[in-house]
Amino acid sequence: MSKTLFVCPAGTFSGIEEDGVIQIKGIRYAVSERYARPEPFQYPEGIHEMTKAAPYALQPPSKAETALQGTLYERYPQEESCQYLSVTIPANRQNTLYLPVMVWFHGGSYRNGGCDCPTYDRRLLVRENNIVVVGVNFRLGVLGFVKDREGKYANNGLLDVIESLKWIRDNISAFGGDPDNVTIFGQSAGADAVRCVMLSDGTGELYRRAIIQSDPIGTMKNRGDMEKKILDELNTLPLDASTQEILDIQDSIAAHVTEKGHAKRMIFAPHYGVNPLPAENDFPQRLREIAPSHELLIGSTARESAIAFAPSKLLLRLDRFFLTKWIIEPVFDRLARQVFVEPAYTFAEEYARAGGKTYHYVFKWMENESVIGACHMMDVLPLFGPGHAEGHLFAMGLSAEELSEIGVPMRKIWADFAKSGRISRMKIDGMIEISEIQ
Repeated sequence: MSKTLFVCPAGTFSGIEEDGVIQIKGIRYAVSERYARPEPFQYPEGIHEMTKAAPYALQPPSKAETALQGTLYERYPQEESCQYLSVTIPANRQNTLYLPVMVWFHGGSYRNGGCDCPTYDRRLLVRENNIVVVGVNFRLGVLGFVKDREGKYANNGLLDVIESLKWIRDNISAFGGDPDNVTIFGQSAGADAVRCVMLSDGTGELYRRAIIQSDPIGTMKNRGDMEKKILDELNTLPLDASTQEILDIQDSIAAHVTEKGHAKRMIFAPHYGVNPLPAENDFPQRLREIAPSHELLIGSTARESAIAFAPSKLLLRLDRFFLTKWIIEPVFDRLARQVFVEPAYTFAEEYARAGGKTYHYVFKWMENESVIGACHMMDVLPLFGPGHAEGHLFAMGLSAEELSEIGVPMRKIWADFAKSGRISRMKIDGMIEISEIQ
C-alpha cells in the first residue's frame, strides 16, 4: 500500500503502488438522482483508501468486445450513479514538478465500458512517459443520453463528463498534475464525448488539447425521429422503476429501432441543441472560439468496419475466400468511410480553417495481415497495452509482452502531443501515419 497521501479540496486519499506507478482508483467526483444533473461530491474528513476499480455504469454485455479481447462487462460491479474516476501517476514523481495530464473517456457506443477495464490499463502510458493519466466513468444508455426527470431531452452523460473535468481542474494538482495542461482523449463514443466537450458552452478552460480516435460522427445526422421514439418509450417507465426494468427497456429500445441510415448504429448519444450543446448550426462559431487555443489530433483506423467480422464466425470464414471477400469488403469499406473516415477528416479541415493546430492520423496495424486488422478499437491496444486480449482475436497470436512492446512509439506520440501540442513522429511503419492539416 502506498504511504503517500493526496490532500485535495475533494478529500484526502491514498492509493496503491505497483509497477512503477501509484493508482488512486474509484474516486467519486459527482453524484446524481436518476435522470438528474450531476452534483459535485465531497468526501468526509479522514483518509480514504482508493484501491478498488471504479464501478461501471449500468450496461449490457458486449458480444464484439468479448470476441475481440475477452471483455465481460457483466462480471464487473455496476452502479446507477457511476460518476467515478481513477488517477494513475508515476511513483517516482518529484513533488515540485507538475506533470501533463491526459484524461481518458472510454468507448462502447454510449452503452458499454468502464475506465478501469483492463483494456484501458493506464500504467504503461504513465510509466513510460512521466505523465498523469485519469480515466473517467459516466452514465450510459437510457440513464445518460435520453431524458431528464421531467421527461424532456437531456445530456446527463455529457454533463457527467464535464463535471469530471471540473473535478480535475480543482483537484489534480494534489496528485502532481498540471491543471493548465490537460489533454482530453477518447475512442469511439469516448471520442464523440471529447468532441462534444469541445463544442459545449463554457468548457474551453477545462482542457488544453484534444485527441479524437474513431469518432462515429456519421451517426449524428438525421436522429430526430429515432430520438423521439426512444424518449416516448422511456417515458412510459415510471421514475422509480427497478434497475432491471431500466436495462430491460434499454434492450427493448435497441432491439426495435427501425430507422434507416447510420443513426441506428449509435442509438444513444448526445442531443445537439440540448444543454450544454449548441445547435448544429452554431458549431462553426464555436470552433472559431476554441480552435486557436486548443490543438487537435483526430483520426480513424484503416478498416474501421472490419470489427463486424469479430462476433461472426460465418463472416470470418467467408472473408477468406476471394469471391466473398470481393463482395463483403467494399460494403464494410463504404460504411467505414461514411461513419468514421470522411466525417473525421471533414471535422479536421473545419477545425484547421477555424484557426486550430490540427493533425490527422490513419491507424494501419495489421490491415493486410488479418481479417480484423486495423479495425475499430484496435488502436486502443498499442495505446494501453494488451489488457486481457492475449489469446483472443485482437492479440493476433502475439504474447502480452510483444503486444506491450509494439505500442511504445505510439504511446510516446500521444504523450508528446499532450505535453507540447506537437507531433514528435509522423509515421510508425506498419502502424500509423500522421499529417498536419493546413
